This record gives sequence, C-alpha cells and structure tokens, in this order.
Amino acid sequence: MRPSGLAFRTLLKVILFCCMAIPTRVAHSGFSGDHSLLDQMHRRNFLGRFGLLFASPLLRAQRSNSGDPVPDESIAEAAKGFLAALRPELRRLSQLAFDDPKRKDWSNLPHYIHPRKGLRPGDLTPQERAAAHRLLQAILSSQGYYKATAIMAVDDFLGAASDQSRQQYGSEYYFLDVFGEPGGDAPWGVQIDGHHLAVNVTVVDHRVTMTPAHFGADPAVLPSGRHAGWQVLGGETAKGFALRNALTPEQTRRAVLSETLPPDIFTLPGRDNELKTPAGVNALAGQQRDLLESLVDEYVGNLRIEVGRAYRTAIQSAGFDKLHFAWMGPPEIGKAVYYRIHGPTLLIEYDAIVPPNTKLPNDPNHIHTVLRVPGNDFGEDWLRRHHQEHHQK
Repeated sequence: MRPSGLAFRTLLKVILFCCMAIPTRVAHSGFSGDHSLLDQMHRRNFLGRFGLLFASPLLRAQRSNSGDPVPDESIAEAAKGFLAALRPELRRLSQLAFDDPKRKDWSNLPHYIHPRKGLRPGDLTPQERAAAHRLLQAILSSQGYYKATAIMAVDDFLGAASDQSRQQYGSEYYFLDVFGEPGGDAPWGVQIDGHHLAVNVTVVDHRVTMTPAHFGADPAVLPSGRHAGWQVLGGETAKGFALRNALTPEQTRRAVLSETLPPDIFTLPGRDNELKTPAGVNALAGQQRDLLESLVDEYVGNLRIEVGRAYRTAIQSAGFDKLHFAWMGPPEIGKAVYYRIHGPTLLIEYDAIVPPNTKLPNDPNHIHTVLRVPGNDFGEDWLRRHHQEHHQK
C-alpha cells in the first residue's frame, strides 16, 4: 500500500522543518576532525530515526520485499552485454568455465609480478571498453566505481615514471573475466583483478556475493604532478583513526593488539582462513557505535547497493555487538597503522604501510584493504548448499 500524495508531501515538509531546526557546527578544515564527523553522524541518525517514526507506513509497504534474494538480473545483463560487445577472439579470452582455477586467483600485486590470464581492458576498442565500464558500474556502487577507477588512474601515475614503468603499471593491466553463463540457473561469476583492485563476484541460485573485495592504493596521496594531493581511500583512513581515538583508555587496552605492525594484512590471497577468532573491543555504543557503523559502511558501500544491504542485514542478524575492532600501531594520524573489524559475518582489514624503498622513516602512503565474508568468500557456503540440493539424490 502506497501513501497518498498529500501524506507524502506532508511527511517531506515535516522532515524539512526538522532539518532546518537542527543546529549545525562549522567543520574545521582538514581532519582535525572527530567532532565535525560526529556532528554529521548525529544529524544523520536523528533524521533517520525521525523519518522512521513518521514514514513507517511507507516502510511497512516496502518491507515485504526486504527478505528477497539479492537480484542478479542487471549484473547478468551487463555481463552478457560485455561479452556480446567483444570480438570473438577476445570473447574466448574473457569467458571461462565457472570451475576454472582463475576464478579464485587474485592478487594485490601488479601484473608483472603476478601475471594474470584472461582479458585486459588495454586490448579493447572504445566500444568494448564502454561495455566493460557498464559491467563495472553494475557490480559496484557509484562510490565503489569511483574508487576502482581512481585506483586504476593511480597505476597510470606509476606507469608514467619511466619507459620501464610503462611496461609494469597502468590501467591497461587490469583484467575482467566472466565465469560460466551469466543469468542462468547454474552458478556463474565475474572478476576484476589488477594491482590493488580485485572484486570477486559469485552468483549462486540468483544470490550475489562479492568477496574477497580488495581495494588498495600506492601512492594513496599523489605526491607530485598536476594532480598532487589527490587522495584515494581517504574515508577508510580518516574513519579508522576517528574510531581508534574515540575509545576510552580501558577500551584502548583491549583494542590495541600491538604497538608494532604486521608486514601486511593477514588474509592475503590464498590465506582466506588466517583469522578465525575475532579480537579487540566489541559492544560499542553511542558515538563509538556510530563511528563503527560509518566505518563498516565505507567498505560495504563500495558494492552494489543490494549486496551491501544484504551484508549489513547479516551483521544485524548476527548481532552488531559481536563486531570486534582491533588496532596495531600508534594513534597519531599520518602514522603507519593496521586495523580490522571482525565478526561472525564480516571481516575487514586495513593497513597503511611505508612504501618499499622509501627514503622517509614513516610515510604511510601505501594502503591495502580487504573485505571478506567468513565461510562464504567466492560463494563457498552457497555452493556447498547448491550442490547438496541439486546434485545429491
């Protein structure tokens, strides 16, 4: 049942009045920043709760669809469109069997260190490249699509350093592959894989998962050129420090696992089960809970909205209080650090490390992140159930 036009207009007027009535604080420039970030979150949460109070008839009308499987139709259509746009010889490179080992082969390393197979966008015509971008846009949110293309642009920055670098780095060295038949009843998937970018889409019984999802950047802030100062993955950095520095002394003792840093994230490619037991501080409340939710949203919000919503629903069903936040390294902004968020249905890792061969002692301008779903990366749990239901008598 939909609300009447008059009721809907009245609701908008009430919410608009409340927006105008909420006092705002002028944010300081730069990330001086916990208070302005918290103020924004409180205004957001107030409006969200107020809207829920008055918009409940509309939400009840939509709630019947909230438990439906994540739709895969638009991703399937974009994948079909991409394959149809390719020349036959390129289509053979890009479309692989679902059980091809390449489906689980991803890396944070550049192509010259970890060679990929399949189709690279550097081999595409403008029309084929446009179809590839439409597929990326179907997989990612607008935020995630911006980050993905920014990561590729950073690799172009690295490739411009020298003739040798042009053979090692660049947006032409990202590979896009389709596994199985998009849109069918059998499992299928899509993978984008390159230096500091990997998203592994698996569709099982028309449900979609997209982990492991790796976003990274080196440099995270461009140091020179006409785009000097351009920052990639700034939200993951700023929100992580905001949460770390909002903890009480007692919470900090529980959250900080070590003052020294690991060499990299723990669940690198091929190390899916390296972290089994959550560690750190949990059961955060109030402003700390807001900061944690905002940090989680920064990661799941990179993915297609229905997929991110499904991950968020799974967190709530398992209990948000079961999410643990852990930290390694100092609390000062600008220093090399590591953090993770770990619960029954979600694992996020972040590290900002000192780039190799840097001349500065602590200039963390190299970021790695990963989003995982314990037990269901690459759709493994869904695939087990699918085979039990469809292939066993």
